[in-house]
Amino acid sequence: MKLSLAWIFDHIEADWKSQDVNEIYTKFNATTAEIENFHHLKFDLSNFYFCKIQSQSPRGITVGIPEQSYEFMLPSRQLDLSGAQYFLVKIKDKSATWANLKDFGLDKDEFMPPFSITEEELKGSWRNKFETEDVIIEVDNKSITHRPDMWCHRGFAREIAAFMNLPFKNKDSFLAKHNIMQFETISQPTRSSTFTVENKTPKTCNIFSGLYFPHVENKPSDLFIASRLIKIGSRPINGLVDLTNYLMNDWSQPVHVYDADKIQDKKIIARMANENEKLTLLDNVEITLTSNDMVIADGHSPMCLAGIRGGSEKSITNQTKSMFLESANFDAGTVRRTSQRHKIRTDSSARFEKTLDVNLSIESVLRFLKLLQQYNIKHTCAEEMFVIGKKANEQTICVSHEYLEKRTGVSLTENDIIKPLEALEFKVLKSFSEHDNKPMYFVTVPTFRSSKDIGIKEDILEEVVRFFGFNKIPLELPRMLRTPYELTNTMRTRKIKYYMANAAEMVEQQNYSFYDEQMLALLGYKPENTIGVVNPVSENYQRMTGSLIPALLKNIMENHVQKDVLRFFELGRIWHKDIQDNIIEQKSLAGIFFQKRSSVDFYKCKSIINQLFKNLSLNANLSWEKQNNLTYPWYMEYQTAKIVSNGKTIGIAGKVDPLILGKLDLHTECDAFFFELDANFLINENPATKRYTSVSKYQETYFDLSLTVPLAVESQKIEHALKKSNSSVIKVELLDFFEKAEWQDVRSITFRIWAGSQEKTLEKDEIENIRTNAISSIESLGVKLRF
Repeated sequence: MKLSLAWIFDHIEADWKSQDVNEIYTKFNATTAEIENFHHLKFDLSNFYFCKIQSQSPRGITVGIPEQSYEFMLPSRQLDLSGAQYFLVKIKDKSATWANLKDFGLDKDEFMPPFSITEEELKGSWRNKFETEDVIIEVDNKSITHRPDMWCHRGFAREIAAFMNLPFKNKDSFLAKHNIMQFETISQPTRSSTFTVENKTPKTCNIFSGLYFPHVENKPSDLFIASRLIKIGSRPINGLVDLTNYLMNDWSQPVHVYDADKIQDKKIIARMANENEKLTLLDNVEITLTSNDMVIADGHSPMCLAGIRGGSEKSITNQTKSMFLESANFDAGTVRRTSQRHKIRTDSSARFEKTLDVNLSIESVLRFLKLLQQYNIKHTCAEEMFVIGKKANEQTICVSHEYLEKRTGVSLTENDIIKPLEALEFKVLKSFSEHDNKPMYFVTVPTFRSSKDIGIKEDILEEVVRFFGFNKIPLELPRMLRTPYELTNTMRTRKIKYYMANAAEMVEQQNYSFYDEQMLALLGYKPENTIGVVNPVSENYQRMTGSLIPALLKNIMENHVQKDVLRFFELGRIWHKDIQDNIIEQKSLAGIFFQKRSSVDFYKCKSIINQLFKNLSLNANLSWEKQNNLTYPWYMEYQTAKIVSNGKTIGIAGKVDPLILGKLDLHTECDAFFFELDANFLINENPATKRYTSVSKYQETYFDLSLTVPLAVESQKIEHALKKSNSSVIKVELLDFFEKAEWQDVRSITFRIWAGSQEKTLEKDEIENIRTNAISSIESLGVKLRF
């Protein structure tokens, strides 16, 4: 961004020519933002003259130059000769050419527009109106993205006046006085303004200010205004448009003017566009709008893409006689998304994206009126300015002197705190704490800083420190009191990842914390009661994820061509709402075992998960139970289990539904097993205290039972019955299971039962009795012994 030092000093009670530019450059970079470069600029106007059009013919245009007292023939160009207009020409070596923007340093191969000057000024005094000398400052835009107040000359003037100890002019001298009529959502016509202004989208249009001009003088460009716009790289167009551009660069607020005679039904409406509605912009590019775009419309069609660019149909032209001035404040996120969607980037959108001060909407109308008066543009306007919406209120932040000193590590005087803040137009009230009588400050933040930049006491600290001087703060590391702290959770997290990566041979993934909307649509999953974000990174990532499985399925889809067997896991965070609608954030451990052209063994995957619990000493009172409520579409019915510990569900595991795998465009038969566990439980749960149990000095024994089991009977129920069948049973292990196609409703399962005693070696008849009891205990489940 380019700025004019002479323009900046319009707002400071000092002569810019008497200032040390190098000192301004150095101090500005040390306290405020990054000035990339500056250079002195001086235009030589000795070869430039104003001409009057004498006649036009196919051969060219004949012009008369009062200063030269003779005529020239110039090449033809499109001219609108309505009204008195004068054109700038360049004479060199007795040859005349139309003055071009490139002659004044702009990278635009266009003619200079016509200008408004008097007959007397034609004789040469016009050069006094053209500001020829200046210092141009080039600023890195990235360094002021957090400072919407700095996107104009007045904002820079405030900063320079503060650190150079120069008097900053009060804004009242730049604003005209005018009556204001405030409404909530829709205005009412008055005797002097027959227009109705309505805000149908208060969430995206924070405030709308407008003023009707029944008559306005549509003059060519003013020389002084044009010279300033040219110096900062802006193209002059005509008197009214130049004033709106001048206002934006002077006061930061973009405005737009409409031809009042073209506004249908005398209605001006801020609304969201209709889907597929058309709008032709000022550059004659037609765009197709979406329902997420905001427009300013009349009673028939859109007139402007709000905050970005005006439309060509209703904007002012050289024939405009009456106009309506719009000055609104738009939601930063809405403007940015629309700008990116249509690939349109303008000076206006760049400012609105930074969250401008709401109150600038009103001030800019008053500033525009002042400029009309200052540059003698004849006009009549309505007696009332309409304001739809509420002004922003100043906020007050309390900060103690002790806090400022403790955070900076240096001693501060009252002057070190109050002087820079007041120079920046903050209001500071000093007081004393009731409990310890120490000094504290109530700082009232102006709205142009609280709109985005200043909100907490740390921000006040930053303002004080940058003017105090970072170079005055000693370069020493702060003292850190190191105390022992609990590392158990950190080590358990490391242990979980180590087990998953090494023992389970899984690859860790780190996916976004947002649901992928395209992936959800592919899966046919519509999660409810999700947590959305205020400013999403994109339309595809708007909601915080409530499950890690969709992202892992996407990982499978993106990597299945690499290998036939894939194993992925992720230890991340998920979000959901509780019964009271509070947002709950928790850690989750999810994984997926994927295999092409063969099935994934449920029980092998189950054993991997059980071993994880065992490694964390959380396997006591752990059980796998049937999951009845299939809340996610990837669950496969009858092959999904919930994992329960002491009556609390701490995870879900099971086979992935083949219908879901079919949606992933994998082009081959495949199978997958998934699990999702409560990582807060895994990391934070205190395992049962291990106590020593003496090993029996008598040898243990075992026997195997091969069983025919109905498909509806869970293996865990059988295992539980076998454990309870006899007091001498020590443990029960699942050895094997298999199914055959001809077995329609049963499968074969083999268990190994270990038995023993602390008092003696079990005899043959006792072992046989244990075996008989074991078989009897499971007969009621419909289980039969295989021979």
